[in-house]
Amino acid sequence: MLWIIAAAFSFSLMKPPAAWGHADLLALIESAGKQIETDPKSAALYLRRGQLYRFHLDWELAERDYDRASQLDPNLTAVPLNRGKMLFESGQNDRAKVQLDKFLASEPNDADALLTRARVLMKLGQRKPAIIDFGRAIEHAPEPMPDYFLDRAKAQAEDGDNEAALRGIDQGLKRLGASSITLQAYAVDLEVAGKHFNEALKRLETISSQFERKEKWLAQRGEILVLAGRDEEAKKSFNEALTSIESLPARLQQTPAMQNLKKRVSNALASIASRQNADHKK
Repeated sequence: MLWIIAAAFSFSLMKPPAAWGHADLLALIESAGKQIETDPKSAALYLRRGQLYRFHLDWELAERDYDRASQLDPNLTAVPLNRGKMLFESGQNDRAKVQLDKFLASEPNDADALLTRARVLMKLGQRKPAIIDFGRAIEHAPEPMPDYFLDRAKAQAEDGDNEAALRGIDQGLKRLGASSITLQAYAVDLEVAGKHFNEALKRLETISSQFERKEKWLAQRGEILVLAGRDEEAKKSFNEALTSIESLPARLQQTPAMQNLKKRVSNALASIASRQNADHKK
């Protein structure tokens, strides 16, 4: 039965499987309601249904069930955590912080709560405490996801500390593997922003080496070389990108993404040619 599936998840960390759809959630909510009818004093059942309402974006119904769960068992610590996550997801960040503070007062090393509060703090414009919470979430998570490192790096960059952001990204790459594309891609952006063009190109090469098709990365390489003032190398990279695009089957060449990439590369080559012609006339 569907309720058995729902029961398999931890109340504090319960997440909806990607395969769940609207009808699945409604069925699970209905099943949870029937269980509550047979055991109306179970705080855990109200918490479970509150989770399901949260996944279905029924914020008011979720909060009502969290209220009931808290009334039935004031010591059920998962309530403020999940209420805080629901409030964050519904854009009620001030209230979310209050709930997450309450939970973390008793569970100060809970990585999920720390990560959520860090994201709430970012929404509230409190970057420095958010960076601390991101760091603590990374420290205490058994298996931190790339987003933990990425979100911290973005917070550090927004706070004006690109060097700390890069160090944090490299910490993530060391822990998760240098092939992490999302982290390397953001590191490329940070290197470019700091005018560390050679470092950016090295990181881009690490990304590119993981893909059979290179046209996207060749185009980006050309753009970095332009910023570095290395037009001849940029032309070569752009022309290699065009060759790669033109070698694709026609159906792939005609996709909007590939058409946009081709236009981007062609415009970049035209810009280089125009600039070189202007310099030649001087």
